[in-house]
Amino acid sequence: MDDREYEIMAAVEDCHFWFVGIRGIVRDAYLAAGLGPGSKILDVGCATGGMMRVMEGLGRFTGLDANPKAAAMARARSGNPVIVGDATCLPFEDATFDGVTAMDVLEHIQDHEAAVREIRRVLKPGGPLIATVPCHPALFSAHDVALHHVRRYTRPEFLALLRDGGFTIERVTWTNSLLYPVAAAHRFWARLLHGKDGGPRSDAGTTVGSLNGLLTRVFEAERTLAKKLDLPFGLSLMVVAR
Repeated sequence: MDDREYEIMAAVEDCHFWFVGIRGIVRDAYLAAGLGPGSKILDVGCATGGMMRVMEGLGRFTGLDANPKAAAMARARSGNPVIVGDATCLPFEDATFDGVTAMDVLEHIQDHEAAVREIRRVLKPGGPLIATVPCHPALFSAHDVALHHVRRYTRPEFLALLRDGGFTIERVTWTNSLLYPVAAAHRFWARLLHGKDGGPRSDAGTTVGSLNGLLTRVFEAERTLAKKLDLPFGLSLMVVAR
């Protein structure tokens, strides 16, 4: 991603409804997967460190990001060690980590098969991978262009990617479900505007103002549902695999 996008992320991720909502859902999945304060965790594609901040006290985290500026911000913001590195060639020994998080990162990587194999390699046997990815290729928009996404996944494609990389799927749920119709409409509209409004921009830079509180509460309702069941539709997937 461009440095500008990391700066936007760092500025809004502690309060923006999407970041707050999805990270709450992932936090619940993390605890349900049996991980805790003593667990050694790798956050692949940690960006500016927001996920590690949310997980503070729940594990011994190491971050990894390909962008040096993002890694520096993540290191400063989370207080955790953060390495500049390539997810397709992780600089760790086999079976180093009790768990791995990969939050909206695999869609950035051309050779995502290699990245999945590397994650499998550095995980201890039986350790969980918790991953989220954007879905629905038809919704590929200026948001994806701005974030340097290589792809948006279909559900079968992403599950096949993980299985081919040696993982067994434990849980699959859609996320951004309650707001899916609005989000989908927004993405289609963004496709029409791309190239007419000064270039691609991510949704993180979109100001929602007073609606942020309402949208945060909608995501909290989704989080409550996601604790009890796997949601049947949405904009993105969250998968727990071992």
